[in-house]
Formats: sequence, C-alpha cells, structure tokens
Amino acid sequence: MPAITRRRVVAGAAAAAAVGYGGYRAVEGASDADTGAWTPERGTWPLARYDAANTAYNPHASPPRAAPDKRKLGSLAHEGADPPYLSPLAGPDRLAVFGTRLATYAGDGAVPYGEFAARFAGFGPDGHLHALRSNGSETDLVRYDGREAAYRYPVPGYPEGLTLGREEAYVGTVNDGLFAYEPDGGREWGVEGETAALADGRLYTVGGRGGTAAYAERVGPERWLSSGPERLWTTAPVSADGNPPAVADGRLVVGTYGLFDATLEAFDAGTGDRLWEPESFGERGAADVSTPAVVGRNGYVAAGVDGLDAGVVARYDLATGEEVWRDDTEWYASDPVVGDGTLVVAGDVRSGPDAPATAVRGYDAGTGEELWTVGFPGDGGTALALVGERVLVTAGASLFELVSAAAP
Repeated sequence: MPAITRRRVVAGAAAAAAVGYGGYRAVEGASDADTGAWTPERGTWPLARYDAANTAYNPHASPPRAAPDKRKLGSLAHEGADPPYLSPLAGPDRLAVFGTRLATYAGDGAVPYGEFAARFAGFGPDGHLHALRSNGSETDLVRYDGREAAYRYPVPGYPEGLTLGREEAYVGTVNDGLFAYEPDGGREWGVEGETAALADGRLYTVGGRGGTAAYAERVGPERWLSSGPERLWTTAPVSADGNPPAVADGRLVVGTYGLFDATLEAFDAGTGDRLWEPESFGERGAADVSTPAVVGRNGYVAAGVDGLDAGVVARYDLATGEEVWRDDTEWYASDPVVGDGTLVVAGDVRSGPDAPATAVRGYDAGTGEELWTVGFPGDGGTALALVGERVLVTAGASLFELVSAAAP
C-alpha cells in the first residue's frame, strides 16, 4: 500500500504504510532526532508491508498503549510544491522516502535521487534499494548501489506492485501480467497477475485474466533450465480489483476495492480452495479494503466505505470468516499494522468540519477497544509504521513519531 496506484486513483487518497529506521538522524529541523533508537531487528523490514508475504505484522514492535506524544521529526516537502504523497522505508543502513519523489536521509539532510515519481520501492534481502521510477510516460525498475543505478529494466504497462525475493524482483502490472527480473542471471520471465506475495518458497499472484494462482519455488539447476515456475493451482479471480495479498498460517487473504463493491476474501494457500464466501463492504458506493494485517488466524481489516467518506476497522477469524469485533469510523480507514497486541490504522478525514485532515488510531487487537487517536490537520495523506516502541507517521509533507509520554 504505499505509492501512486490505480487503487489510489479510485480512492483519491494518499500513500500507504511503510517504515523507517537507520543509524542516521532524520533531517531538516530535527537534528536531535536520532533514528538509531528506532532500529528494529535487522532484515525484518525490507518492504512497505514489512515482509514479502505482506503480513504487516511486526513481532519486534511494542507501540504505545496510552495516548502518545506527537513529535515532529522533519519536513519532507519541496518548497512551493503540492502536498507530496510519501512513505518512509527502512533499509539496513538508511532511511528512504518514496512516492512523488525518491530520497534517502542522513544527518545533513535529504539526498534526492532525481526529479521523478517512485511509485513503489523496497530494500531487498541484500540491502540494495529498488524502485519503480516513472517520468510520466515510462517506468523503469532500478536497483541502486548507493546513488548509482546497478541495473535498470524497462517495465511495460502500468505498475501495480513490487515484491523482492532472494533472486528475483517481481513487478506486477495492470493487464500486462507480472514480470520477474533476475539481475544476476540477466534474464526475465512472466506469469499472469497484478500483485504478488512470497511465502514458504512460493509465489502467489492476484489479478489479471488468470485469476488467483500459486507457483512452485525454483531451486538448483531448475532456475537455469526453465523460463518460469510451475503453476501449482489456479482459482477464480477475486470479486473486485485486488490489493496485494497477505499470506500467513496457510491462508492467502485479499482485500479488494472498486467503485461499487469491495470484499475481504480468503483461500487455502496449499490448494487454492476458497475458505468462505467473500465478505462485502461496498453496499453504498465506492469502497476499499486494504491488505489485511495477519497474525495467525486473525485478520485485521481497515476499509473505506460509503463512497470512501467513512470507514470500518474490524478483526476477523480467518478460519471461519466470522467478524470478531468492529469499529465504524467517520473517516476512510486504511493500512492496518500490528505489533505486540496493538493494532494501528491510518485515517483520511474527507468530510465534515475537520476535513481535510488525517488521523492515526490505536486499538487493543484482541478486544477492539479504542486506545487513542491522534489527528493531523491538512491534506497530503498519511503513511505509518510500527518500529520499536514508536509509531512513525508521514502526514502530508512532514515526518512524525508517536511515542509514550514517558519516553525520553
């Protein structure tokens, strides 16, 4: 969820969740903000959804349980520019932001990577920064060594997602399929699908004409003797346009979006069998069910409903499809993330006396009790992440942290 996508065109909303940490200080007006205090377990934050399986669950995070302090860490805006859509992203040694631009941050400020939009970005298992960057008419997949491009591949069509594996970088596109790029082998191949997840050695794809599918891992000589992976199963397409799937505990879970309907759906990751009938969220106009946060059999949903002017936050039993608890919000809820029994969601306030504004809300993941809500005035979108004992938030052009009032 973290870039300029077809879903965001439908939603008219901002970029999605991501993370940030490193041994540097976060910039411009925040020289005392030492990001070393944010550092999670190395290697657990390669992508915007925290891992290649898109679970949005950080077992190393302990976000605030009581009303937190809001601390501004820096500004990410170009002077005089429209409000940017930006997401922070964690690498092994630096903090990056991507969206309407791409930059990395160190103690002396931002290091821009050019005047272009980075629709998706991620740090691979080897620590290299990857980005899908666009100049408006063309899109390239780029891997960087420092600020230099180590390789560049042209991407056909309109990008819909980026997933990074040990050997391949996967780029999903609208209508043109999912492309796998193997930079070390200098090869590329494709399968059907628009978005993807990697879990337990398998590639899972959603969208496109082929429906929902799973592909076998390629190991040993097979990597060099075959042009692509063996398809293990294919099942019917999801009921509307799909956000990236999340895969955990033997289940593939998808939230969808559309002008007239949106659903939560779940499949058996081993067989492709549908586990229960899709749960609808689109009774009154456009709706958007973000990729759920998944912890075991629990799926945490944040959705925009009623033409995206209102929202739903809920916990589902993914084994049965039953709703465990639910909170109806007065704003478009999105991008659920979970750590240490606490669920945090972003909100886009699009109507009412406080609009335009954004919000971040914490819940007890078990009971659904609302723990706290923090508001951010103005437009530009919200992206958030759980890192250590902090919630990192980009609200419009600014970077904030939400921390316990007792934190130094």
